[in-house]
Amino acid sequence: MNLSAIISLSRVLSKNSEMKMPDRKLYKALALIAVLGIMIPCTFIVGFISYVMTEALIEVGNPGGGVLFETQILSAFSMTFGIMVIFSIMFFSSDREHFTTLPIKSETLMMAKFFFAYFAESVMEFLILIAVFVGYGIAMGRNLGLWVAINPISLISMAAGVVLIPLVPMIYCAIFSLILMTGLAKFKSTKMFYRTSTIFLLLFALLFVYSLRGIGDVNMENYVVSLGSGDNSFLRVLNIIFFTVPWLSDAISSGSILKLFVYLLANVTLLFILYFLGKLLYQRGLYTAASLGSSTKAELKKDDIKEESQFVSSLKKELKVILRTKAFSGNCAYINVLWPAGALALLHFTKGKEAMAAFIDQFSTGNDRAEMILFMIIIGISFIATALNSLASTAFTREGQHLELIKFIPVPYKTQMLAKAAVCCIFTAPMLLITDIIICIYMHASVYICVFYALIMLMGHVIALIVGMSMDSAAPYREWDDEYSALRGNLNVFFSMAVMMVICIVAIAIGLIMHELLKLPIFAYYVAAFLILLGVMIRMIFVGPKIIVRNMEEMF
Repeated sequence: MNLSAIISLSRVLSKNSEMKMPDRKLYKALALIAVLGIMIPCTFIVGFISYVMTEALIEVGNPGGGVLFETQILSAFSMTFGIMVIFSIMFFSSDREHFTTLPIKSETLMMAKFFFAYFAESVMEFLILIAVFVGYGIAMGRNLGLWVAINPISLISMAAGVVLIPLVPMIYCAIFSLILMTGLAKFKSTKMFYRTSTIFLLLFALLFVYSLRGIGDVNMENYVVSLGSGDNSFLRVLNIIFFTVPWLSDAISSGSILKLFVYLLANVTLLFILYFLGKLLYQRGLYTAASLGSSTKAELKKDDIKEESQFVSSLKKELKVILRTKAFSGNCAYINVLWPAGALALLHFTKGKEAMAAFIDQFSTGNDRAEMILFMIIIGISFIATALNSLASTAFTREGQHLELIKFIPVPYKTQMLAKAAVCCIFTAPMLLITDIIICIYMHASVYICVFYALIMLMGHVIALIVGMSMDSAAPYREWDDEYSALRGNLNVFFSMAVMMVICIVAIAIGLIMHELLKLPIFAYYVAAFLILLGVMIRMIFVGPKIIVRNMEEMF
């Protein structure tokens, strides 16, 4: 294995893999907001969960169980959401034809692409893992003494875990890609592969639900007890799949240098297995990818040509781009179903539990604090749902290197802009309304409250839509290699989410000030939030489209 060549090639790949930060003060401010509003709060929350879980497991005699469970969950997520990224980067990135003509061994190219994808996908996970280990260390030091928390072998094991825990799931994804790509040479279709991430997600979800059996009342306390006793079937299965993680957990909790050595050796061994499989299969897989990409097009018939309005044609084009592209359909369109599905699952399975039943009763009897909490949740969903699906913040990025077509096709900029906005509404607004109806039914809310929440959600959606499209039109990410890079490497997605997080925090702060400090009734908060959102939305409707059209004119 030529390690220096692999490292050099990985650096070359990483040079053009992410959107370059626009040299504007606004984007620098947004970067700071994103760090302070998303990354740091997420790491603090994860660290706190790790701390609480470790303290609970210390009481049942299994202090390392929390770290083991959290790292296994992260491994499962890495494998579920990394499979399509690895597959796309290894076989279908736009630089494939360029590299295959160079005097580079196929296995060297494969390992370089693997490490590039591994580090690009794991940056946020590294931060989360640091938070997990910090929370664990604080709990251990507080309960069992400082030396237990700062044991040198334990600290080295934690440092190794931060870097290496995402490695094994990514190796699995790469091996699976190599083997399946060899089989696709006969089927000439990638549809089977594109369904694997969904299959993995369903399998892990079913395993988690299955692990809830036999623990009695479904709550955090009983689940922690099942982890401490070793009776959790979900964790047992993950310990078999990601077999290296228990060794790391033992090395951290016991300070065992032998377990640490075995863990490191297992990771190196899996890397060499990937390398030798790549030596055997990667070149063949590249040939298969080339043949899959060169399939003949269907012949255009006279009946296929129809005269339509410019808006309808633009709208159909946007819909086809999203629905026919796996990365866009899964991450931008179908992800919206999670909101009504999640609300239904949460409320249906917890409505009889003590805490939820009490909250529903308080809300239905007109308790101001319960109404305020639910209203804050509604506001949060209205903004975050639109930012999360990234339909608005990738509206122009999705064009990629064909962005110039916006200028040359005989369709006004405003019409194209409205088509992109309409697509976002089509996939997002109905799911928000269904979520609202589900919440109101289970909370026994009146029709008037349900309609009011719907208006709030729609106003938040429109504001988030215009913000996302404005940002993406100002600095679209054009030079992406594959559709997953268009989503993962687009700073506009990250910054749009940060802006929405800040808006949610401000809205919640206003509610807390009005209700808790000024002692105003909840109706005053309703009126204030409605008028503020309405004013902002109207202002954006008048100003936003003009800004977006001007940005479109200045793109070229």
